[in-house]
Amino acid sequence: MIPRRVMIASIVAIVSLVTAAAVGALAFIAARLAFRVPVRAWVVTAIALDALLIYAVFERRAPVWGRIVSRGRPRTPAIAITFDDGPTEPYTSQILDVLRAFGARATFFVLGARAQAAPDVVRRAAHDGHEIGNHTWDHAALPLRTPSAMRETICRTSDLVQQITGRRPRVFRAPFGWRNPWLDGAARREGCEPIAWTVGVYDTDRPGVDVIVDRAIEGFVDGSILLLHDGRSLDPEPDASQVVEALPRIVGEARRRGFRLLTISELLAESRSHPAVGAGFSRPAASRVRRPVRRSAKLEVGSSQSEGG
Repeated sequence: MIPRRVMIASIVAIVSLVTAAAVGALAFIAARLAFRVPVRAWVVTAIALDALLIYAVFERRAPVWGRIVSRGRPRTPAIAITFDDGPTEPYTSQILDVLRAFGARATFFVLGARAQAAPDVVRRAAHDGHEIGNHTWDHAALPLRTPSAMRETICRTSDLVQQITGRRPRVFRAPFGWRNPWLDGAARREGCEPIAWTVGVYDTDRPGVDVIVDRAIEGFVDGSILLLHDGRSLDPEPDASQVVEALPRIVGEARRRGFRLLTISELLAESRSHPAVGAGFSRPAASRVRRPVRRSAKLEVGSSQSEGG
């Protein structure tokens, strides 16, 4: 498994090379057409374009490549809990036990390689009413893949999920939330809506059960999409035990505050019955559900080294 820092450095280097080539070509054309543009202007253009493209790749909610759903707009207070990188045992089965005990539904963005190794767990999740989403076959950094390779990993995973459950995934989440100009189109051609998230709790860092619970509760906003993990990429020995222990408290508190727990597709269906606001179907601030919460460690909603499925 390639270290994440290496992947980031590779993507940044490629983006910078593309930017330099594009600006260099524009400068050459301008010179050929006898347009006098100061060198400083070309340098500023290159820096600005480079920054924009890097932001578009790494910021999960960036609208540069097109609309990406990061939050819903349900009819009445509701949130969607999602799990990335599974199935892994015994954790996914334990999570399913908790959800069954509460009569709650969630969405599992599965890796094809893991689903192939544990088809019965995927089948059980679908049978219990949970949604099975596509998280690619092997959790590779998609901005480093060609358009055909991106579509292949999405298609291969969807084919397997359909073979196991009888239903093809309708939602897709990119590993790490990283995207490029071709990814959303590749996902939609396979019948999947690209999905980001509202709040990540950074559970793969194993910060402790109480911290996971507090961060999750702080993210309880009407329509929010909560990111948790039942695995960790293709790590051969993932440990989601803290998520398993935290989940009953998270679900219980969500219910106590009056939130329904929906799958992503259910959340999208309700969101589409309202006029969409922005890329993530956000509800106007005046109508958001706000309830006091106990403060905890600083909650971050951007990308992190361990977040993004």
